[in-house]
Amino acid sequence: MLRTLTASLRGRLLLAFLAPAVVFFTFLGVLAVTAARSTLEEEVGARLTDTATATAALLPGGVIARFSPGNERTSASLQTKLAAVRDSVGARRVFLATLDGRSLVDSEPQGAVPGEPDRALMQDRFELERVAAGRSVSTVLFEGADGLRYLRGYAPVWDDDEGTRRIVAVVGVEGSARSYAGIDALGAYMTSIIALALLAVGAMVVFTSRALTAPLARLVEAARGIGAGRLDDRVEVPSSAEELRTLARTMEEMRVALLARERELQMMLGGIAHEVRNPLGGMELFVGLLREDLSESPEQLALLGRVERELGNLKRVVEGFLDFARQVPLEKSPVALAELIVETSMLADGLRVVCGIADDVRVLGDRQQLGRLLLNLMRNARQAGATKLEVAYSNGHVFLTDDGPGIPADVAERIFEAFYTTREKGTGLGLALCRKLAAAHGAVLRLENPGEPGARFGIGPFEAPG
Repeated sequence: MLRTLTASLRGRLLLAFLAPAVVFFTFLGVLAVTAARSTLEEEVGARLTDTATATAALLPGGVIARFSPGNERTSASLQTKLAAVRDSVGARRVFLATLDGRSLVDSEPQGAVPGEPDRALMQDRFELERVAAGRSVSTVLFEGADGLRYLRGYAPVWDDDEGTRRIVAVVGVEGSARSYAGIDALGAYMTSIIALALLAVGAMVVFTSRALTAPLARLVEAARGIGAGRLDDRVEVPSSAEELRTLARTMEEMRVALLARERELQMMLGGIAHEVRNPLGGMELFVGLLREDLSESPEQLALLGRVERELGNLKRVVEGFLDFARQVPLEKSPVALAELIVETSMLADGLRVVCGIADDVRVLGDRQQLGRLLLNLMRNARQAGATKLEVAYSNGHVFLTDDGPGIPADVAERIFEAFYTTREKGTGLGLALCRKLAAAHGAVLRLENPGEPGARFGIGPFEAPG
């Protein structure tokens, strides 16, 4: 898909703008949400740690140092104090435990069994080690069974009764990060903002690329027209970037120069053909007179016949020059292809033409010039050794396939060049004229299967009648 996207200029512009925008906005959103989460975690952790520290300061260290879970009176007193702290700060639970993680007292009756390891504290061994070193700490956020996020704050309980300050227990305060739902909402909000920003950037890129590529598309179409020989169509200069205007002006100058050269070539060919045609007429006249004088000399008449044949070949060459040089204006009208092919095939001596086109298929064109185009292709197939030609129509294109030997790939590259021929007495103008007639109808003549047996020519697209 990436290759398809980058195949066009519009796709490359879209990718060039959107890719950095996606990276930038995604990074910005992740950074904002991460910073908010970190700030919230630090704030809640500090609050719980302060609560744990204050609670530890209120508890009698000496009593706790001598406390055992079996002392119900002391246990009830401590539980009452822890429950009061829990209610005053809105914590989930407040508990007292040993440094190795065994529960002593819990504000929640359904909490860990006194004297037994508190499984929740088993996950916080690193924090308990820091508490044992005399520091108040908090855990990272974790998700409870109810789906909410919680933190714990720990603080050491000190005992100074025996003259030596030592840590005898740890107070833990577990609280809910209720504001974390706001962080989730912020993440969703940032995602929406990023999506809207990317849509805006994408719309801007599409608008900009369309404004840039639309003139390019018109210039490409103009270049194709020039390549197809439609030199009378002006290249319009777009009112866009200076570079595109310069390119359009250069193409227009090229078109004008090519048109001038083509007209000069047409005038030259026409002049040469005209100058040669007059002497040819005189030579044909004198050959006729000479034939009458040599009516009783068979040997001389045979030689004269050879002269007549060469004059005929020369006359056909001159007519080919004139056809190629002549600019005939088209008179377009709806043309029934099947009917035209049947009529034209009658002039293609020695070639059986099979028409596979429906009778109701019509194209917009000059009937006479289309007939010349088809007849030239039929005669070209016959001269190449074909005996059968099949004609078909599909999606505005006409296809002619013969049963001849085909056209070699190295020859196929030049068969449409004027004056290029592989026949000893060919003029090299037949297929060049065919391509010129096709271009006059806004179509392109192509060899569809170079190097394969049976040449297949395609002409199109033809314009459908309105």
